[in-house]
Amino acid sequence: MNRREAMQMMAATGFMGLPFKIGEQPANIYTGWQFNRDAQQHFIKKHRHPFFSQLNQSIKGSSDNKVVMLNQFFNKALGRPSKPHDQKLGDCVSHAFALAVDYLTAVQIYMQNTPERWVAECATEPIYGGSRVEIGKGEVWGDGSTGFWAAEWLTSYGALLRQQYPGFDFTKYNPKTAREFGRKGCPDSLEPVAKLHPVKTTALVGDFDSLCDAINNGYPVAVCSSVGFGMNSDRWVRDGEGFLRRRGRWGHAMLAVGFDKKSTRKGACIENSWGDWVKGPTQYDQPQGSFWVDANTVNAMLSEGDSHALSQYVGYPSVDIPDYNIW
Repeated sequence: MNRREAMQMMAATGFMGLPFKIGEQPANIYTGWQFNRDAQQHFIKKHRHPFFSQLNQSIKGSSDNKVVMLNQFFNKALGRPSKPHDQKLGDCVSHAFALAVDYLTAVQIYMQNTPERWVAECATEPIYGGSRVEIGKGEVWGDGSTGFWAAEWLTSYGALLRQQYPGFDFTKYNPKTAREFGRKGCPDSLEPVAKLHPVKTTALVGDFDSLCDAINNGYPVAVCSSVGFGMNSDRWVRDGEGFLRRRGRWGHAMLAVGFDKKSTRKGACIENSWGDWVKGPTQYDQPQGSFWVDANTVNAMLSEGDSHALSQYVGYPSVDIPDYNIW
C-alpha cells in the first residue's frame, strides 16, 4: 500500500482518529484501525497456522446451540463488574488487544484452572507504541494501528500491566503517553520485561462460527473492521434484545467477548472502548459499554481479514504452568 492508498483508506475508515459528533454535541468517540495488506501477507507467511480454521478440529462446532459470556471470568478476576476502556485518541487497536489479554488471563485462571494469579489489567500504551513502531516500522501517518501489528507485538514481545515499572507509571491510562509511544515506540528498557509475558498464539478468525468456537474454548477475539453501527436520534441505543444495527463505516477495533447460538437471533457480544457510550436493553449480564451484533454482520466484520483469536498468555504463575495450545 503506497502513501496515497493509505491516506484514502484512512479517510474512508476514520483511521485518523478524529472524534465523531453525536447530533449537535461533540463527543470523544475515537476510532483508529486501518487495514494493511502488506501486514496481512507478512502475518500469513510468518505463521505456520495463521488461520483459526486450520487449528484443532476437535473444537469445530463446539459452540453449537450454546450461549457463552467470558466476562464472568474477568469480573471474578477483578472482584467487581468490569468497566469499559475510554480511549482518548485513535488507539482502539491497543485497547482491544489489551482487553483480550485481560480476558485471556482471567479465562486461564478461572475457566481452564491453570495455576496463575491475577496481578493487574494490561496496559494499552506499550501495545500501541510497539505495534506502530517496533512492528509497523513507523509506516502509519496520524493515529492508529493494525490488528496484525498488535498481534505480532504480543507474540514477539509481550504485555505489560497497569502497574509501575522503573521510570514509568501505567497504573492509569494516559493518552499523552500513548501518543508519545506511538511516535517513538515502546521504550527499550521495557522490552525485556514485556518479553517475559508474551501471548504465544494468535490466529485469524474469518467467520461467525469460528468466532463462537474460539470464545467457547476461552479465546477472546479482537475484531478489526470498517463496519459501523448507526445511532438513533442523537445517541446510540440498543434495541430490545441488546443489538445495534449496521450503518456507515468505522475504522475500529473492539473485542468479541460472548456469543448466542441458542436463540433464534444469533449474534456476538462486542465490548467497545468508548466508556459509557451506548444505552438500552442488555442480556446475559453483558459488560458495560458492549452491544450485540447479528451473525451476518459479524461475518461482514471478520471477512475484512484482520480479526484475531488469542491463546497461551504467559502470565504470572503461582507454580509452573503446563504448556497448552489452541491446536
